[in-house]
Parts: sequence; C-alpha cells; structure tokens
Amino acid sequence: MHAILMTDLHLVDPARSPDAAAHAARIGARLDRAAEKAPGAEFCILAGDLADAGEVGAYDWLRKKLDTLPFPVVPMLGNHDDREAFRQVFADLKDTGGYIQSSRRLGGSRLVFLDTLDPGSAAGVLCPERLDWLDEHLRDSRDVSLFMHHPPCDIGDPVLDPIKLSNAGDLASLIQKHGNVRNIFFGHVHRTLFLTWIGIPCVRLDKLGSPGPDAPAKCPPVCGLLRPSREGLALTVQALV
Repeated sequence: MHAILMTDLHLVDPARSPDAAAHAARIGARLDRAAEKAPGAEFCILAGDLADAGEVGAYDWLRKKLDTLPFPVVPMLGNHDDREAFRQVFADLKDTGGYIQSSRRLGGSRLVFLDTLDPGSAAGVLCPERLDWLDEHLRDSRDVSLFMHHPPCDIGDPVLDPIKLSNAGDLASLIQKHGNVRNIFFGHVHRTLFLTWIGIPCVRLDKLGSPGPDAPAKCPPVCGLLRPSREGLALTVQALV
C-alpha cells in the first residue's frame, strides 16, 4: 500500500514556444517514470505550482497527461497557480468553500491536502474558512498527515523564509489543539529537506522541473513513495532517472 508524492512542475502552455513544449515533455516523461517506480500506487499527489504562470493551456496539457497515468492524482495549488484557470480545466474536482482542499486515506492514516494559495502574493495563507475546514477533518481522525504547498516554518533561506505560510501560528494552534498530526509535507522551496516544526517531522522534495535549462544531472528530479507506518507515513525518495 503506497502513494506517490511530487511537487513543483511549473508547466508553461506548450503552445507558447518550443522551450515550453520541451519542458512539458520532460515533465510528462518524469510522471511516467514515477509510475514505473511505483507500480500499484493507490494515488499520486502533486503538491502545488502545477503551472508557472497559471495558464489554462498549461492546466489543459496537465489534465490530458494525468488521464494517461495508471492511478488517480490529487492536484494541489501553489503560489504560481491560478485557482480560476485551474477550475476551468479541473471542473470535476470537489470545491470546498471555494478552495481546492480534500482528503484521502492511506492505510490507517488520513492525508489532508490544503490550499495555501493567496492570489497576488508569493507567500501562502490559510484563511479562517480553510482552517475551519481543517478543524473538522482533524476532529474525526486519529493519525493525520498534512500536505500543503508553502512551508509553515523558516528553512534558513533569507529569500524564501519571508514567503512561507504567513499565518503559521494559526495552523500551529489548531494542530496542537488536536494533537494528531504526525507528518507535514510541503513544496515551494525547490530542494529536498527534512526538519521538525512544533515537534512534527516535515519533509520537502525537490522540484519536478522548471522552465528553461534543467538543473545539473547531480540534482535529478525525484518522487517520494509514501507508505503507512506506526508513526504516520514513511517516505522513500526515488530519483527519476
């Protein structure tokens, strides 16, 4: 029993330019490779920044690609995304009070997917409506793992730390109220790292790709394989080479 985690695709409408089409082709190949690495996966999580500039054409390409994969996909939003453009293409996804939030089970764990997009800002936010929704999902679960695009804490980077989740204190209060969050997974910062925040293990995987020249081969794109454990979820990082 396992699921796949990837983040930060930064797709550009492939019709815009040959470079954009080449980037989409690389992302498509990496999604296919992740499926090969994890046969039998129950679902796949894409933790935000699906598109680089929130274009409908980018989401349309992504939707068609996801339809070819052998598992359902949970697409999440990041600061580069556009909620309305996303909804035009993914109109069948359940809307929770205007936000793209949902949950699934993996073994005995509830995985909760949060929408931290704050239009016009590179930082993220969880407004009262989104926090109320999370409160309800924490109330009826024993073991919970949270997935969100923005980190809730500093990572030690002077450029990225100011654009984390802007109201992390509100999230911390809610988590401490329930005491059942075992792991937090996020995107946004384009590197693999592991840290602890308010006593909770947090994980971030490197980006799946970005427009323009790819990073050197010494930093290959990765996916995470998530499996239930007695302490929440266990993560194995796999290079997509």
